[in-house]
Amino acid sequence: MELKNLFKLTALSTALAATLGLAGCGGDININTGSDVVTPTTPTTPTTPTQTAQEKSYSGFATKSTTMTAVDGKEVWVLKGTLAPSTAASTVTTGGQDGDKIVLGNDVVWQLDGAVIAGGDNANSVELSILPGTKILGGSDSYLVISRGSKIIADGTATAPIVFTSVETALGQEGKAGQWGGLVLLGNAPVNTCPDLTNCSASFEVGNHSYGGNDTEDNSGSIKYVRVEFGGFKINDTQEMNGISFAAVGAGTEVDHVQVHMNNDDGFEFWGGNVSVTNIVLTENFDDSLDWTNGWQGSAQHVYIRQADNGSNRGIEADSNSDASALPMSKPTLANFTIQVANGTNSGGDDAEGILFRKGTGVNAYNMLVKGDVDSGECLEVNDDDTVNNANTAELIMQNSLIDCVEPFKNAKADAAEGRTLALDVEAWFNDQDGNLVAAADLTDYMPNSSSVALTGGKADLSNLDSRLVNAQYIGAFDGTNDWTTGWTTAIHDDATPTPTELPVLTSCPVGTTASAATAGLYKDASVTLICTLEGNVLSNTTLLAGQNVMYKIDGGAVLVGADKTTSATLAIQAGVKLFATSNSYIAISRGSKIMAQGSATHPIEMTSEEDVIAGATGERGQWGGLVILGNGLTNTCPDKTACDASFEVGDFPYGGNDNADNSGQISYVVVKYAGFKVNDTQEMNGISFAAVGSGTQVDHIQIHANGDDGVEFWGGAVNLKYVYLTANFDDSLDWTNGWTGKAQFVYITHEDGNANRGIEADSSSTGAAATPVSAPKLANFTILPGTDTANASGDNGEGILLRVGTAGELYNVLVQGRKGSTADTESGECLELDGSVSSLVDNVNNNTLVMSHSIIDCNEPFKTSGTTAINTETWFLGQQGNSATAVTITDGMPAATDTTLLGKGKDLSTDDSFFESTNFIGAFDGQNDWRQGWAYFPQ
Repeated sequence: MELKNLFKLTALSTALAATLGLAGCGGDININTGSDVVTPTTPTTPTTPTQTAQEKSYSGFATKSTTMTAVDGKEVWVLKGTLAPSTAASTVTTGGQDGDKIVLGNDVVWQLDGAVIAGGDNANSVELSILPGTKILGGSDSYLVISRGSKIIADGTATAPIVFTSVETALGQEGKAGQWGGLVLLGNAPVNTCPDLTNCSASFEVGNHSYGGNDTEDNSGSIKYVRVEFGGFKINDTQEMNGISFAAVGAGTEVDHVQVHMNNDDGFEFWGGNVSVTNIVLTENFDDSLDWTNGWQGSAQHVYIRQADNGSNRGIEADSNSDASALPMSKPTLANFTIQVANGTNSGGDDAEGILFRKGTGVNAYNMLVKGDVDSGECLEVNDDDTVNNANTAELIMQNSLIDCVEPFKNAKADAAEGRTLALDVEAWFNDQDGNLVAAADLTDYMPNSSSVALTGGKADLSNLDSRLVNAQYIGAFDGTNDWTTGWTTAIHDDATPTPTELPVLTSCPVGTTASAATAGLYKDASVTLICTLEGNVLSNTTLLAGQNVMYKIDGGAVLVGADKTTSATLAIQAGVKLFATSNSYIAISRGSKIMAQGSATHPIEMTSEEDVIAGATGERGQWGGLVILGNGLTNTCPDKTACDASFEVGDFPYGGNDNADNSGQISYVVVKYAGFKVNDTQEMNGISFAAVGSGTQVDHIQIHANGDDGVEFWGGAVNLKYVYLTANFDDSLDWTNGWTGKAQFVYITHEDGNANRGIEADSSSTGAAATPVSAPKLANFTILPGTDTANASGDNGEGILLRVGTAGELYNVLVQGRKGSTADTESGECLELDGSVSSLVDNVNNNTLVMSHSIIDCNEPFKTSGTTAINTETWFLGQQGNSATAVTITDGMPAATDTTLLGKGKDLSTDDSFFESTNFIGAFDGQNDWRQGWAYFPQ
């Protein structure tokens, strides 16, 4: 139907009335439905109408709208039918027409009526130019086609992008997928559905427009700084419009800085051709964000894909042709993609997934980053015999790429019913190629943090591999510093802070748990109506779904996820989940399995005791076990790392191996309270135990509160931590032994007087340097407030840092501030101690493998040396750069913004190690930003 039929007088009257309240929507909607008829000055001598500048420029190929005469304070002009060359004199001022050149000016808003087609098929060609800042509106049956032989020159700027959007948004209504069509480019480049490329007229799936040919360098124009939003109307179950369709588009076409947002089918789709695209943003598109088929051999670099939860299918869907002999074979070159895979299933029943290579496609892919969420589908899949053959013959390669997903891979399998005879182990194929990683991406939104492996793992010299690429030696679309999406995109950089999403109300428990109704009045939170119990051995992927009315109960002793190196499983925990455990229960993650506890600042994950959630009861240390992560990393208790089965101190679970990059998942924004039950005098549970956990595991924003033993403890491994808050733990807040070589930054430790021992207790091995690896972590920006020098129930006094049993390590920007009384009841014990009872510690001091610099000890009893006279703790400390024993002033760990003792005196480790964020201060806080806010538990 014609668009004018959609807007009857009553609708326009409503729209006009609605504009009275639209100023609060940003001030950019201005709809005027008034008449432009000139009133005669007298009944007998009418004034001759005068053409406006817009009428002079545009009347030859467009008409002024009679239904929507002003949007954004500008006239609306309608394009309809075929745009053809003109023999009339040039009408170009701001815009207009000059022969075969048509210019859409930014002095008006443009409206598409039905299919608007630029030029004829390789005849009557036109060049359609669109000026920066121009807005083009589409109605329910509208789309724009650039025919073979014609061109579009849509060159916006970062500050004045060209925007294709829906009529509804112009009326101040909500933009939704499918409100109009999209943009279609038809070229003369090769497509493998044409056996004879010299006589090729493939038919586009909507409108039967022709495309294809034998000109790989064909030029369909230029599209730069362009947004296409809310498109993709559906014709039937097989015909839908993509945001931008590239049908046999040639390499002479330029495409960069383009976003397709909320399209109802694919974002970009390529049918053959050789066009290359760069700096592309594809957000919340319904089907596949980027789709190719029929012989695309272009390139794509710096592409950011973000899917919509319960509203997207694949990030990439890649085909060539069901007939392997059809040429050219699809084989694009891809580089520097970031794909954020969504959760759930869209309304078409399709799971949110990462990349699918199938139907005989080839590819050269480098520096690809795929980040899945707790309920995402597979992140990398290869399917179809022809595609497997390509993978086995290096026609399909993927290098220097990073997969960070709960369900990382899906294999190609033989299936007689589907005509497939070949299988492929996709994980092995991926891991066998250069530079590939299966590890934590360590992103903030889409940007890699300074500690991310993505920043250092990329393929070098890309331009030498393919001249269409630029050198970008990092994995993913972003280098951690420069955000090329700013200024011209939508739905990414909203100025307003979004309101935290309210958790849903669940009516049933997730698969893998047992449901029971919450007893009325039993729990402190009266909104809880559903208890979901998890117990026993979890041997399949299980997701604990967040809900405002649900809590999860850990019961029956150890909840063991996976079976040691035989059956892998993932326990995924959504942001906002609250979990409590009974007195003898804890969670253990087996070697080869994962925990994906992905909380957020607004919805942290809480793990606590049953007493802490029951009305009338009180949470106290030791009421449940805690969290145990068992990894395949190195531990010096195993002489043979390839046959290592060290036994965890509770439950005898095996851990250890030869892979210090092992990935046990992610723990972010997680609070663990009142754990640490005691088995006997030598066996107690820590808040979180890291047993040979590898650096592929991501740990950040965690708190351990009131644990019955240590807060966190490490037995070897190389896991890294950042933003750690350890409060009121009974024994040592942070404890390492047996070869931990990880890193930690921003750690704040506080003690409860008379109920704590050391802030840090550090060991390697009593057998000395012969046991490898030697513990040698790298720590920065710690604040430790030890308790008083009074014994806890185990006879241990409140102290700061003890370095002993042969440990090495590097400590920077550390503040230890003890209690300042005059007796043991009112002051802390020693704040820094070296124990040389194991001679290798003395060796580490003397050979500078144990160092501490840019740190402050502020204690009545600052230093203690034990075990030997060969070292002196005070001399060692004060002899290193930037160290002092001096008084400081802090409030709850935070220095004043005007402080000159801590601020500006720290060491910046980021210049030497990308894990560390850039700092110039001593301690865990910079005097302005409290990284605990919003998610941490603050003890009273």
